[in-house]
This record gives sequence, structure tokens and C-alpha cells, in this order.
Amino acid sequence: MIDPLLETFEDFVRRSAAQPGQSRYAQVAGIRVHYLEWPGPADAPTVLLLHGFLAHAHWWDFVAPWLATQYRIIAPDFGGMGDSQHRDSYRHQNFYDEIAGVIHAAHIAGCTAIGHSFGGRALLHACAQHPGLIERAIVVDSRLGSPEDPLRGFDDAWRPKKRYPDLATIIERFSLRPQEPAPRAALEHMARASIQQDNGAWMWKFDDRVTQVFQEGNRHGGIDDRSALAGLTLPVDFIYGEQSAVVTPARAAALAGSLPNVRSVTGLPGCYHHLPVSAPLALVGTLRALLQYRS
Repeated sequence: MIDPLLETFEDFVRRSAAQPGQSRYAQVAGIRVHYLEWPGPADAPTVLLLHGFLAHAHWWDFVAPWLATQYRIIAPDFGGMGDSQHRDSYRHQNFYDEIAGVIHAAHIAGCTAIGHSFGGRALLHACAQHPGLIERAIVVDSRLGSPEDPLRGFDDAWRPKKRYPDLATIIERFSLRPQEPAPRAALEHMARASIQQDNGAWMWKFDDRVTQVFQEGNRHGGIDDRSALAGLTLPVDFIYGEQSAVVTPARAAALAGSLPNVRSVTGLPGCYHHLPVSAPLALVGTLRALLQYRS
């Protein structure tokens, strides 16, 4: 048996991949939504995991198996991302409705939900719009927009996805956005979960039109979340990477002061924005500790 302290990250990736989630589908908010399930022990409480923008449920592949020792884990793909159906057009409200729809379809009302980045922001809005549906929220390196620090999305003009001639080329092109250090084994795993073949070429799974969801907010000076979430009373815990390009320590402090019931703010030293991919061991340890705290 390998001493875990001597195990390489590649070993950890292999052990995580050996415990894959089971694919499920549900008709949710007008589209067919794909989600992964790690069943966990019998009668275990459920934890819902929500990925970031242009990511997918497999973003949690290095986290979910290790939470599933104590919890049932559900991780959906947002519409237009991963293996969920594409829409003709996208609004932020679609994603809030999908969260509520997955909870109803999987019969997990009263669950704890964890959202990373875009998924954390969507989670808070879903909680505000559907009181009582989620018991508590854990937000991982997400930020909220305000008049002082407006949230902006993709400013680039829309362009169709590129097509790549072979598997090796598209895997090599995969990178995190914002770019940050991450183990090669993690990047390759996520790359393989992010691609599909189409008429002999390789391309990313996400719908290239989904980036347009940010354009309207950008034209109006950004998105202001603070007022919409001012009445959110459910307990919220916040985790961020201290080297994150998205959530600076100042933004983390501001978030803690903008919601009524933020119970804890935990900065992970030496970690960046994409914690589920670049620092899953640190994230799992922190989540396990927070999930055990129930009062």
C-alpha cells in the first residue's frame, strides 16, 4: 500500500478517476440537463456541486469522490456547457432556474450546495429566489458585482469555436481561464472531459453562444448583485484562493460584509482561482471541515 504522504499528484488523479460519477439526465427549465451522481453511503445527506463558467460537472472529479465517503453528491452541467442541452439564447435567469430544477428532479430539497466561481454566484441567486430549497451555501472563489466593483464578463466580441484536426492538438490547447499554475495531469484530465468529435474534427463541448450571456450586462456598466442578495438569510461559508486573480483578499472581505449571514471566510494560502482543479486536496480538506459544522 502506498503511503498517502508519498503519493504523487498523478497517483491522486488516477485514484479519483477510478471513482467516476454516474451520468444521469433530467428535463429541467426547458432543456435536457446532464448531471453526475456519486451515491455515497445509504441515507447520506446530499451535497450539490455547481461548476464555473464554460466548465462542466467533471470539474469536480478530484473533489466529489472524497466527499462521497460521507455524502451523496450531485453535480450538474449548466445549460450550454458539458453534456447538457444547448439553448437558442441564454440569460442568467436560466442558470438559476436550472439549479432549482435539478434539486426538484433529483428530490434533494434541503441539500447543502457548493458553487465555484460563476456557479457560486448563480447559487446565491437561486437561494434568494427559492427560499428553503437549499439549506446552506458554500461559495468557492466567486465574486459579486456592485456599483463600486461591477462584475463584468466576457468583453471579447463573439466568435465561433475553433475546430482542431486531432486529439493531441486540442488537449495541448486546453488552459484555465484565468490562466494559472495547475498540475499537468489535472489539465489533461479536464481537457479530455471538455471535448467532443464533430465531423472528423475536435472541438470544445460548450455552446459558443453561451458567452453572450454577459454582453448585455457589460453594455450597461456591469452587473450589480449586492442589492438582489441583500435579504439572503441562509448561512454562507466562503472559500477563496489567496493568489486568485478573481477574488482578491479585499473582495473576499467585501463579500463577507455584503451578505447577512456569512459565517466564515477561509483563504487558502498559495492557491489560485480554479481550486477544484489546481488545489483539490486543500479544497477537500476545507470542505470536509465546513460540512461537519451544522449549527
